Amino acid sequence: AEEQPSGRAVAGCRRRHTMASASEPEAAPSASVSEAPPPEKRQTKAEKKEAADAFSDRLNSTPAACSEAEAFRTADDTFKGVSDAAISALCSVSAEALPAGALVVMECWCLLHGEPPSVSKCQELAKDPGDFRLVGMSSMQCLSTEEFATIVERTSGLDVKELEASQTPAKEALVLMLPWLFAASKLHQWAQEARAKPEED
Repeated sequence: AEEQPSGRAVAGCRRRHTMASASEPEAAPSASVSEAPPPEKRQTKAEKKEAADAFSDRLNSTPAACSEAEAFRTADDTFKGVSDAAISALCSVSAEALPAGALVVMECWCLLHGEPPSVSKCQELAKDPGDFRLVGMSSMQCLSTEEFATIVERTSGLDVKELEASQTPAKEALVLMLPWLFAASKLHQWAQEARAKPEED
């Protein structure tokens, strides 16, 4: 599997919806292949946990090659320490009572899990805090170009302070989810730019 610049392997993607299927190019069928490959099998919870654990072990044991990697390591470790209760609090909040930035964060989180972006879907995901935490750079790798651009565009103007100042009981999780999205997006962009550069001797 291709490795991220941070030293972590890319885990299998879990795609239940495709936001940009019409715009994503598909590989041309080979003349020597008589039948199409089977559809991608969704990872089980155990497989996702194993991939996430392996991802964390590799990142934590690898020196940061750039400031983006260090920032992601910090944001990832902080988010992974959020309590089950904090994540579960997302399930009971009313969308009308949330600040606009919170709605964006919750919708973007759905994309990381291969789900259509909506507050209700994020609340459904939050019913399983352990699975809710199973995001990493491999999640960013699985995004389509349009999905990644959507996350970057929609979160670019957000401020963690707005979430901290809100009175929603879900803010404990939200104030950690947004920095995670910031850091993961920047590292993913750095990785894309690094791969696009010609190798130097």
